Amino acid sequence: MSKPWYNLIQPREDLRSGQSLEAADFAVNLGQILTHNANETYQNPEQFFVRTYLTKNLSKLAIEVNRRLAGEMTGTSAVFNIMNQFGGGKTHALTMLYHLAKHGKQAHDWEGVNKIRAQAQISEIPQANIAVFVGTDFDTIKGRGGNDNTPHRLTPWGEIAFQLGGEANFNKVAEHDVQHIAPAGDVIHQMLPTDRPCLILMDELMNYVSRGGDHAFTQLYSFLQNLSEEIRSTTRAVLAISLPASELEMTPESQANYQRLEKLLARLSKAMLMSTEEETSEIIRRRLFDWEMGLFTQEGKVLLPKEVGPICQEYAQWTMDNKSQLGVDHFDQTQFLATYPFHPTVLSVFERKWQTLPRFQRTRGILRLLALWVAHAFQQGMAGRHKEKLITLGTAPLEESLFRAELFKQLGEERLEAVITTDIIGNDAFALRLDRESHDDLKKVKLHQKVATTILFESSGGIIRKPTFKNTYITKCVMF
Repeated sequence: MSKPWYNLIQPREDLRSGQSLEAADFAVNLGQILTHNANETYQNPEQFFVRTYLTKNLSKLAIEVNRRLAGEMTGTSAVFNIMNQFGGGKTHALTMLYHLAKHGKQAHDWEGVNKIRAQAQISEIPQANIAVFVGTDFDTIKGRGGNDNTPHRLTPWGEIAFQLGGEANFNKVAEHDVQHIAPAGDVIHQMLPTDRPCLILMDELMNYVSRGGDHAFTQLYSFLQNLSEEIRSTTRAVLAISLPASELEMTPESQANYQRLEKLLARLSKAMLMSTEEETSEIIRRRLFDWEMGLFTQEGKVLLPKEVGPICQEYAQWTMDNKSQLGVDHFDQTQFLATYPFHPTVLSVFERKWQTLPRFQRTRGILRLLALWVAHAFQQGMAGRHKEKLITLGTAPLEESLFRAELFKQLGEERLEAVITTDIIGNDAFALRLDRESHDDLKKVKLHQKVATTILFESSGGIIRKPTFKNTYITKCVMF
């Protein structure tokens, strides 16, 4: 008899123990890593790489940046604009670059790093001087330092100069810092180190701009333009930038500034999109479940236990056998293996529909929602309340208030609370009444509640490509 999913793979420890999950667990803050106050998953570089699936574009970014830091100017960019939908892994990419540049050849033993080094055709990962500027952390009025035996920095260029070379380096831009005037040309050249590689990471710049007013924007715009031009002509130097804040949270003035910065970066930088929907399932598996070092393929994908194969084949065969009734293309074994322990429909609903929702956070939103889901399913399974081989749409824990709160946050619609209670989860909910009145086999699997839950997920968002199944499939798949 096939084993339930929770007997074959293990959620990470905090999900197994039912610890309170904070949204920040899936939202890395680069500034907190710099001050050693980040979540352990992000702070510990070895753990970070075990939990990070090096997507095609994430690998490309790491390869090109490290080639440039190693001194290879031909065929490499010096300035990168890290792009993606809000919550889509931009800061995660900057964190990867930070850990590699900070630790250099010490990183060779981390999961996936030797592959990066080999593909970059460099003898070792370069260790670099690093400066980090995070727009959410830097106060536009008080700045940083001045009362801790460090110089008082009031601007992004003052902060970057100080991080790259201490007080002596800051003094090269001190006057520009006091007057809030962006340095240019020779002054920027002088503040960049010449004796070793240099990596500058700038994140959440729109947050800084939105708080700073017109003058702050004008000077930051000039600084980015001047810095980019200087970096591009400098050996072993890289600048990587991420702009968002969410556009939903911007004023019309902020949106205009955002568009101006985008145009500037389009001209001066290389745009990097961090993940595609085909890679989402592997990202999720790395982040939500425990894996031992070495249990990955050469492509960086998880090696699943051998018992998983027959389970996925069983599901694939069922969809093939019922293809005429479903009226849609069936899922094959490869698709079930790609998303295990989730049924393919669980992840595809986010890709087909939810990503069109204006408040949906593509990677971070999925991770937060599925983490709560996995924690609940694991605890229910270990308590003997179910023995399901896969996690399916119909089993979403709507009865859990934290899960519903995150669901409403991603949907951007809190008014569904009354509907869900009335129709799906309340003591006298319509779906539960139908289950109580049903045949014992249907009552046991809570068919009506599962169908109603599945319809909730499928009815949210807009379809951006041809759906992979119809409503008839919803009813049938939750029974299997």
